[in-house]
Amino acid sequence: MKTNWIMKNRPDKERVDEISKKLSIPTIIVDILINRGFDSEDEIKRLLYPKIEDMYDPFLMKDMEKAVIRIDQAIERKEKIMIFGDYDVDGITSTALIYNFLVENGLSPDYFIPNRVDDGYGFSKKGINLAIERNIDVIITVDCGITGLKEVDYANKHSIDVIITDHHEVMENIPSAVAILNPNRFDDKYPFKYLAGVGVVLKLIQGFLKYKNKDFLDIKKYIDLVALGTVADVVPLIDENRIITYFGIEAIKVTNNQGLKALCDVSEISREKLTSFHIGFALAPRINAVGRMSDANEAVRLFISEDECESNIIAHNLNEENIKRKKIDQEVFDKTIEIIEKKELYKKNAIILAGENWHEGVIGIVASRLVEKYYKPVIMLSLTDNMGKGSGRSIPDFHMYNALIKTSDLLESFGGHKLAAGITIKRENIEKFINEFEKIAKEALSEEDRIRSIEIDTEITLNEINDNLEKKLRLLAPFGYGNPMPLLVTKDVNILGYPIIFKNKHLRFTTGYGNHTLDCIWFNAVKELSSAIIDDKNIVNLAFYIKRNNFQGKNEIQLQIKDIKIGDI
Repeated sequence: MKTNWIMKNRPDKERVDEISKKLSIPTIIVDILINRGFDSEDEIKRLLYPKIEDMYDPFLMKDMEKAVIRIDQAIERKEKIMIFGDYDVDGITSTALIYNFLVENGLSPDYFIPNRVDDGYGFSKKGINLAIERNIDVIITVDCGITGLKEVDYANKHSIDVIITDHHEVMENIPSAVAILNPNRFDDKYPFKYLAGVGVVLKLIQGFLKYKNKDFLDIKKYIDLVALGTVADVVPLIDENRIITYFGIEAIKVTNNQGLKALCDVSEISREKLTSFHIGFALAPRINAVGRMSDANEAVRLFISEDECESNIIAHNLNEENIKRKKIDQEVFDKTIEIIEKKELYKKNAIILAGENWHEGVIGIVASRLVEKYYKPVIMLSLTDNMGKGSGRSIPDFHMYNALIKTSDLLESFGGHKLAAGITIKRENIEKFINEFEKIAKEALSEEDRIRSIEIDTEITLNEINDNLEKKLRLLAPFGYGNPMPLLVTKDVNILGYPIIFKNKHLRFTTGYGNHTLDCIWFNAVKELSSAIIDDKNIVNLAFYIKRNNFQGKNEIQLQIKDIKIGDI
């Protein structure tokens, strides 16, 4: 597949050299950070050396005072609280976080996580009815609730106060809750808008501690779960999220949470070497799996349990659910590829697929894989009786949520954001929806938008790559959405010898310029390889990440190839 390389200009050399000298960091890193918008020495210093004290005052968030006063009253009166969560990692960690906090403050809260298949997404009447049965005084929603106008009214009629904590996009009208904590409210001046749901819950706890004149740094003992939910929810790892994730990863390494320890063990992760990559690709899928395949309440129990034996049993159950999820995921993915290729849907501007009883727990994952393969917006619909429930995933230049707004007359319900969304639609409306959505995608996407692009942080020569640079680049971690690992380019180098193909899909080769050579690995690249690249007489340009290879006792720098181009770039 053709890929555009977006090359950034090199910043002013004199300025780069000055900052490099003052902060004792390589000029390459200064190039990268200036190109990412960090314009001053102070901004770069705050990024490289984050402080938990740099988090924003929680009372800058609208309704914070109302929320902490109502929770303080509940604690004083020993009222009954129910936490209403969501079945993904963000919702699960949010639920466990506020649960543990309330228990520490003398309460015995209930919690309710909807079942993905039976209950659907969001704050619901079913959960409120359960609260009524249990004589609940206060419901705290986490990672949901901002669209629950009717539900909050229903709770109010039954004398249940509702505190909403959410981070999803806000509609024109908001519920009549006691307090609504959401940095994306139109009337909210909170300076950082990209907190995950669990990040908003952390701000609530931080606000409560401040209200009670307690030590601000007490939030450190909660921040392990917050980092887990933040990375898993793929919010930008910048600003306050970076602080949360930086200190949260350090907290996971020494955590006392039995569930986190058990989950790392079953995932075969050394906590001492944990990174955001391990959270996103090892821990999060196992937590998500139980919400996709069975009952997410089990994952909440994992993080609130103080029993080591129970935690180990639950962690192993989550691992088994993830194995099952992978199998079903692959079966649905293979079926969708067959349909797309047979019907030539890859020629469309957007791919929408509907299948009878596709497992609702995997269609979002399959949609993501299809976006990666075809680089188009994708919506997967699972059909049961007269209804279809769907998950959509998008590309950077197509706003999924805004497109759904334009087709809302055909939908029973929908929600989400720019890159991901969920919908419910009647079977009879699907064909019309497909046609309307295709028109919207055609109008919105230019020819250039349809070509996958990669952003190059800066250019580097092979002889600039050394142990010190690799070590200093790690200061930019934790990496993730909004703060990707630096992608570098080196021009006009040789591939020495012929690439080695291993596991039938990966390539390993050596590159060099003059006397300087480096080992390279290119994952899933056999299909990308052309005979021209194999020819070691060619001069090539490499786009790559600098990694450290510790496989089988090695300890050496390795270039992880993202793309190769021959000729001018």
